[in-house]
Amino acid sequence: MEILVSLAIVAILSAIVVPEIMGRIRESRRSALSQTLFGLTQGISEYKKATTRYPFQLSLLTRPPIANTDKDACGTFLSPTNANNWRGPYVSRQLLATGIPMGDGTIIDALERTSSTPTYLLMNVTNVDTEIALLLESELDGAVSNPSTGTIRYTTPVAGQVTLSYSIPISGC
Repeated sequence: MEILVSLAIVAILSAIVVPEIMGRIRESRRSALSQTLFGLTQGISEYKKATTRYPFQLSLLTRPPIANTDKDACGTFLSPTNANNWRGPYVSRQLLATGIPMGDGTIIDALERTSSTPTYLLMNVTNVDTEIALLLESELDGAVSNPSTGTIRYTTPVAGQVTLSYSIPISGC
């Protein structure tokens, strides 16, 4: 009988503690992703100030661009003048061509420039937990959930995960 009572107590505690722990882990991942996206946005802004162009890849925030080889966000090769104005690195973390691992997801190195008006530069993050995407959207876009507009955009969930896009309003290339 004591064993059954002990098992019941453990089951009740697990039912209370496990969701709380999972919620804290999810909040931690949301916070880390939000801070990383904000830091990268700041780096992109500083890169633009120096070179007068938006980068084509996040990795250009940590290494000097190569004139006539690396491109801007519009796909145009950077001139020697633009490349020589680089004063980075603009972020303190290592940025790999394979992306930045973030929890279960990855921030993709390639940036995407929209052709719509207004124009946005998109940072894409693959395999983001749907609940984290919803938390980020609530934080940055307000209470109204619309996955196709706003700062946070995301695809239809597949197996509880989405591809999330962080939209940065820009003008020019």
